[in-house]
Amino acid sequence: MSDTDYFAKYRAYFVSQKDRSPLAAPGHLPFVTVSRQAGAGAETVAGLLAAKLNAQGPQGAQPWTVFDKNLIDRVLADQDLPQEIAKLVEEDKDTTIKAIVGELLGLHPSMWTIFHHTSDTILKLARLGRCIIVGRGGNIVTAKLQGGIHVRLVAPENVRLAHLAKHFGLDEKSAAKYLREHDEGRRRYVKTNFERDIEDPLLYDAVLNTGLLGFEKTADLLAGMVAAKK
Repeated sequence: MSDTDYFAKYRAYFVSQKDRSPLAAPGHLPFVTVSRQAGAGAETVAGLLAAKLNAQGPQGAQPWTVFDKNLIDRVLADQDLPQEIAKLVEEDKDTTIKAIVGELLGLHPSMWTIFHHTSDTILKLARLGRCIIVGRGGNIVTAKLQGGIHVRLVAPENVRLAHLAKHFGLDEKSAAKYLREHDEGRRRYVKTNFERDIEDPLLYDAVLNTGLLGFEKTADLLAGMVAAKK
């Protein structure tokens, strides 16, 4: 999906708020946050879940929308920041030295400032509801809000490697490198910004093994959790 398509999706989501029923006040609609191991199929599951929830919802209801790896684009647009910053604030990349140098030279806002902008955007999305937020410690940021379903997706390493190889066209060595770097980066992001362990099961309502369940069944289970939350 192109950047233009992503921004069109985000725009449609926010425009849909203006016609929302008074009964659906901000903070009273469900939302989902998804933490994941690399290769556990979070983007696939999130897309399936959104499709299922939209198919089940009443006609004219606010559509369920996925905010995944391009969430930072939404943040930069909200704060009128240059898109070049996106390369410095990827959730799973260690860009500390580069970020500090750029910060000292006045090339971009501090990473702490951007982190707060990101958290503010996540909170705004969650309060609007009917959204699926992938990554960025969304479960921790929104922990005190009502209506949240917080899940972590995991899978055996061999299953994740196979999915990465198929999804990104990677060879075995490249897939293993991708898995290692992204898992470590996400672990570091949560530890650095929240002082939490991303693997702590108590941070989630459920930890689901997509290697055992498959993507479709995982999405079905999450749809059931959303229905039970209403």
